[in-house]
Amino acid sequence: MTKKVEMLSNTRALAEKGEAFAQFHLGRYLVKQDREQALKWLTLAAKQNHAEAIALLAELAAPPPVADMPEPEVIPDPLEFGPPKESAETLLAAAQAGEAEAMVVLGDRYRSGDGVQADLREAMKWYRKAAEMGSAPGECAVAMLYDLGMGVPADAQEAKAWYLKAARRGDARAQFNLGNMIREGRGGAANPEVAAKWFLAAAKQGDAAANFALGALYETGSGVPKDAVQAMEHYRDAAEQGDADAQFNLANMLRQGLGAEMDLAEAAMLYRRAAEQGKAAAQFNYALMLAGGQGVQRNEEAAARWLRRAAESGDARAQYELGRLCASGGTGGDPIEAHVWFGLAEAGAESGIAERARTARAALAPRLDADALREAERRLRERIGGGGQ
Repeated sequence: MTKKVEMLSNTRALAEKGEAFAQFHLGRYLVKQDREQALKWLTLAAKQNHAEAIALLAELAAPPPVADMPEPEVIPDPLEFGPPKESAETLLAAAQAGEAEAMVVLGDRYRSGDGVQADLREAMKWYRKAAEMGSAPGECAVAMLYDLGMGVPADAQEAKAWYLKAARRGDARAQFNLGNMIREGRGGAANPEVAAKWFLAAAKQGDAAANFALGALYETGSGVPKDAVQAMEHYRDAAEQGDADAQFNLANMLRQGLGAEMDLAEAAMLYRRAAEQGKAAAQFNYALMLAGGQGVQRNEEAAARWLRRAAESGDARAQYELGRLCASGGTGGDPIEAHVWFGLAEAGAESGIAERARTARAALAPRLDADALREAERRLRERIGGGGQ
């Protein structure tokens, strides 16, 4: 305990001398104990362009970082029925003989064009036949086509009615999708409490998307009491099945010590797993941890690589930071590239980052002659999608 107090005292002393690194770490330490003081020290560090302080200030000013709810789950192709490559002729014969499972698999084939000409109307015909025989997968498939408007006009009420039938028969995908519709208020009034019950039913069957959804509800207190421990448990269940959003949210909680003891090493590992699946926010956070040596060995070269990946994936914070690196000569960049990254951050970010990017781009302009500025603007238009010369 004495050692910890001594370290804190040394950090405060350095922070008072104007050291941005110490100001950031002191601010981060005080977040849970004295938010006002934490914001003071983080703001001082941010004014010195300390990237992690800027990121943490943005995080503290924003709602809890919860990823978007997943889209309705699409039924996999095919369901387990007979040999893996059951011929269309064999499936058709079985379906015509009244086998519901064969009807669903045949519908899958027509929906995806696997071994037959893709035909959504034919897919719906076989899904509906199975559904009318009381097949939960058939009912879920019919609901899915109405939900996504595939082969039929999108109809939220029809989708909800068919999901409900399948959900009551215990189909986990239908339970999750029904919960999602009820949470969003599609096909009827929104009711997060009822949505949570359907998510729980699907989660008990191991559905990763339902576990993620429950984690998000417990983290924000929507439809269930706010409970960081429960949120973490559900995120972990989904993360262990490879869900990138759950890995990201779980890492956020571990990095902040929410729902469990702070664990920077596990947070870094989870960010990397989500980053490797292409999640831009995870790529950015992993880059920050590599740059600061938090939970992972400090590696500025690897941090720059992940920062570039996050920027190329569209993360505005990463685009701004990469612009700063390029402007300073880092990552082999140049002022033209810096101008482009600042412009992308300005175009795609919310007010805070956009304003900093706009200011940085304006400050960079004097370093570019007329030809270089025209080239920078041309590249920026191409990246944004405007094209032209």
